[in-house]
Amino acid sequence: MNISFKQYHWRWTKNLILLFLGFLFLMTLARIGFSFFFGNFSELLKDPAFKSALWLGVRYDLIPLSYINALPFLLLNLAYFLPGKITIKGTRFLIIATLFIGYCVLGWLYICDYGFYSYFQDHINILFFGFFEDDTQALLISIWKNYNLPLWIGLIVVLHYAFWRILKVAFSPFDFDLKSKGSYLRTLSLLLVGIVFLAFTGRGTFNRLPLSLEDAHISSNEFINKLSLNGVLTLNRAIKIRKTFGKGEVNYLQRYGFENWQEAYEASFGQKPTSSLLLKNLTTKTPKNEQLAKNPPHVVLVVMESFGTYWNDKDGENLRLLGELGKHFKEDVLFKNFLSAENGTIGSIVSVATSQVIRPGARFLSESDYMKTFLRSSGHLPYKEAGYDTHFVYGGKLGWRDLGKYLHTQQYDNLWGADEIKESLPELGHIAKNDLGNEWGIFDEYLYTFIEEQIRTSTRPQFFLVLTTSNHPPFEYPSSYSPLKVDVNQELLDQLTVDKDLATKRFVGVQYANQKVGEFLSRIKTSSQKDEVVISLTGDHSYWIAKGVGLEQDFKRYAVPFYLYLPESMKPANYDKENFGSHEDIFPTLYGVTLSEASYIKLGEDMFREKSFAMNSSGLVANKEGSYHHGEFWKWSNLAQQELVRTDVTDELLKLKKHQEGLISITDLYLREEKSNKKTDEGSDPQE
Repeated sequence: MNISFKQYHWRWTKNLILLFLGFLFLMTLARIGFSFFFGNFSELLKDPAFKSALWLGVRYDLIPLSYINALPFLLLNLAYFLPGKITIKGTRFLIIATLFIGYCVLGWLYICDYGFYSYFQDHINILFFGFFEDDTQALLISIWKNYNLPLWIGLIVVLHYAFWRILKVAFSPFDFDLKSKGSYLRTLSLLLVGIVFLAFTGRGTFNRLPLSLEDAHISSNEFINKLSLNGVLTLNRAIKIRKTFGKGEVNYLQRYGFENWQEAYEASFGQKPTSSLLLKNLTTKTPKNEQLAKNPPHVVLVVMESFGTYWNDKDGENLRLLGELGKHFKEDVLFKNFLSAENGTIGSIVSVATSQVIRPGARFLSESDYMKTFLRSSGHLPYKEAGYDTHFVYGGKLGWRDLGKYLHTQQYDNLWGADEIKESLPELGHIAKNDLGNEWGIFDEYLYTFIEEQIRTSTRPQFFLVLTTSNHPPFEYPSSYSPLKVDVNQELLDQLTVDKDLATKRFVGVQYANQKVGEFLSRIKTSSQKDEVVISLTGDHSYWIAKGVGLEQDFKRYAVPFYLYLPESMKPANYDKENFGSHEDIFPTLYGVTLSEASYIKLGEDMFREKSFAMNSSGLVANKEGSYHHGEFWKWSNLAQQELVRTDVTDELLKLKKHQEGLISITDLYLREEKSNKKTDEGSDPQE
């Protein structure tokens, strides 16, 4: 079949346009499905901003589409002006290859963004890189167990093949009459219009500044603001942040507008520094306590996987989430106005271990230039100096994200991973593999057995920092465990972003972890050692599978409990149960009730003795006055329910914001000081 080159050029151009519009339509359908699955669709329809968000979403979607189509469009027109069969065949191959790769990558990013949002309730952000830095094999096995991957993989392969065939037909080869050409003027006009259109859609606007992610903020409903965005653009932002902060070149003092470290110190701690030396100002000491000096207690700090306040509070007769832990929550110390430092495990465990806040955008210490830097702020060191044996106990493998290497640098006496625990407890060798653990590590109950055995046989006081793994996809537990009632009824299911089967697995996973730590507490509290052990619990991060997340719920989203079991002789007579705190406050609080005259680097607060603050790496900071996050000030509409409402700035809220910025700046300066290899607290001022 012969067709003129003029017709051929137009045919390919037309199909290029049809593919462009077809994918734009599919992306819009995906956004509507996103709003239905993750949001309250009936309520969204009543909000006039919903339609604006959909239209803005179209504009955002045009950006990656314009980049995918720019090269094929230019190649097609280049071939028109440089005719020849070799040119045409080469152009056809490049067009098909570019479109296939571009559109497939686009589709995959949409799928990844969908999955990422279902777990983190946010579009792809810097945590996305954890998939490649984490135990990727274990992650893939968990996905395999939770989803019907053979079905999905088969469907994806079919779709990829079908799309490839469509492209070959759309840009099908013909014999051409190269002498028959259309009007050069018409083709030049089409080329000019196409370039202008792609330039416009690639920028999103012809204004001075291109369309940015900040332009998505069009409503007081944060879900509507997120609805406009897509994973391609948010991944691009995450890559830029990672490049910028990964170099360690951020000057946080300058970023937050402080003239010097003394100004940042005052903003953070509410008082002027008493020395010209930063480390001397950060060094403090616990009160003298002769009873503690004579009888130091064993101390156990458990960081539990996905131990979130929001769902723990949903515990009830038909949804038994707390299990045996529930009674201990009622009997002992429980701080609920408490935030995790980070929203992923590695960031939080490093923050807990080193008693400091996360620097926004910076690499986690264990994966940065500080991975081999000994830090005097490490939480176990005052115990080590007081004669304790110090242990890090992890249900998984110590090689996970080089955590074992990092904590070895921090000079723990003993590092215990799954393999080491199995060797220490020969009786575990008789347990069936599926009942011992899964790809993430051994089940929690065996960690507690190990700790009890270490305490029982010890001749010196023991300190344990423990990281559990059980409450993690694929949410498995030993066959000997009999789950308590978990009724995922339709009313509850309507509030969730996962189906009933996965929700049930999710909640039983929570229940198992809570039940086993509750049993551990019960055994200690009824043993002869009940007055010799202090146990504290917190979460590495919360988890969120509820629909309709708004900024007014941000504190609730990131909240984790901070629980302490203290023998009666150690319990403070009075303390503020509603005090706020976060991971950097755990060790200062523990020191105050377990150590006598212990010197330590203070980057957090003793929650029993001081008014504290809650901080999360999302940028959220809060206390009883209210909160600052996402560039806005908030007050409590219902503190008991952790609900916020926007408000105007006040002096107290401004102090809260400056506290956050000051503490981040001081933490960064402290790290730089340690990295400079100064061996004593009498180091020089880091700003000199």
